[in-house]
Amino acid sequence: MKRLITWLVIVIAAPLGSVAGEPAIVDACRRFLAVEKREVAEASLAGRELADSISAYRGNFNDVINALSKVDTSNRQDVSGVLSDQRFSCPELADAYSQDMLHFFVPDAYQTSKPFGLIIFMHGGGRTTDRQHPIHVVSDPESDSQSIGLQTHFADLPFIIVAPSAPWNENTGARWNVPGADDYIGAVIKECNYRFNIDTDRVFLGGYSMGGFGAFHLCQRLSDRLAGGFVFSGAWKTTHWKAWTGLPLFLRHGINDASPNDKRDGQSRPRFTDVFYARSASRRMRELGLPHLYIEDDGNHAIRPATQAMSAMADWVQHPRRDPFANHVIAVSPHGWKATDDTPTPHCRWISIDKIGDGEIDFDRVILNGPPPAFGESPENFNKQTFELGVQKVVAGLVDARIETENRIMVQTENVQKFSIWLHPEMVDFSQPIHVSLNGIESSHKVTPNLLVALLSYERRGDWRLVYHAKIELKCDTQPAPDEVASPKSPAGTNQ
Repeated sequence: MKRLITWLVIVIAAPLGSVAGEPAIVDACRRFLAVEKREVAEASLAGRELADSISAYRGNFNDVINALSKVDTSNRQDVSGVLSDQRFSCPELADAYSQDMLHFFVPDAYQTSKPFGLIIFMHGGGRTTDRQHPIHVVSDPESDSQSIGLQTHFADLPFIIVAPSAPWNENTGARWNVPGADDYIGAVIKECNYRFNIDTDRVFLGGYSMGGFGAFHLCQRLSDRLAGGFVFSGAWKTTHWKAWTGLPLFLRHGINDASPNDKRDGQSRPRFTDVFYARSASRRMRELGLPHLYIEDDGNHAIRPATQAMSAMADWVQHPRRDPFANHVIAVSPHGWKATDDTPTPHCRWISIDKIGDGEIDFDRVILNGPPPAFGESPENFNKQTFELGVQKVVAGLVDARIETENRIMVQTENVQKFSIWLHPEMVDFSQPIHVSLNGIESSHKVTPNLLVALLSYERRGDWRLVYHAKIELKCDTQPAPDEVASPKSPAGTNQ
């Protein structure tokens, strides 16, 4: 069967607008973004008129976006040291996360006038680990015997460390992998930017043990919001490694993370976080040419003795920056810790997967052979356990898009029926047509920047650095007979 690609570019015709950044247009945009039920608003006359007025604007988009994205800085203070047992204080978040806690380490050099990077460290533990526990992530190891020792390595770096408490859920030992964890991390980023001057292109997410489970899960789901990810002594179940494109990863694991119950020194641990997980992750990333740094030492599961790795991580985080306009983007939906059950992840930078097909694509998965790991297991059961990499068929879609040259975009898809390409002046020249090669079929599109499109692009992630000024919607149809299809349909419509 041959594929026919049909092209759709929505027309939004409008007269020229007025002065850039004028309060009226900013107010209109705020009212548009404040709508909770977009479908209801679009069905009303007032909603359509509001959208039309925004679409008609032809002033300077950047002035409007800068006004909309401006953060209230009155709550920021020149503070330093450990700030423990903090609650969410941003008015938009305080009620929704009233039970959660945040613990910070702020270097002495921090000043509100200078943006700092952000390290979000997801703590380990289990089902009932309390909300005060993450204090040990940011505490001084000289005064806290339970400190993981991270502060020592970051004290002189331009990064603020935040250790949030994990979403409360006594039904799982993987609390960072529960539904809603994506939104929670987004809220943590927003809260930190409310309290501190944060460079949102230098946000790193990771964790240890249970937090390492969360890192393998959330970093791939939030890859376009991060500069990098890190995992200490973690584990993963499924992933589509190509979805990590554009997100460098730091890995640390101890060779002796897992050990049988017959050790004379009394140190034993089941294979919940066997070194296989890190080795296989590094292997697949290496095979795909994905940037990562893997440090394997002769330690066990504990993080505090891993001083070499923490020092290496402190060096590593100083270089990556998020690029919202990266030339190469791969979007996969859904994907995560358990891809067969994960919620959709349609957006990645300038690609949105609008509809997937009924087919399946291949994911990597870790296969455990033998009895499941368990505390108190016999040495015999421990030694029967082996791991291997396998393939998991998942009902999901993939879009692999690359800007080859100025105004030429190459796209390959797997099991996708509809998707969108979002565009920005940093990516293309809007005065010239945009040429797209989709699964080998060529088309050209003339698009025009539109403020309404920019707002819709913001709504996808709630991140003002992931705003794009125009969009091309593409539809892929499967046709029954190859001889019935000679060429793609001509583009329908003109500007969006």
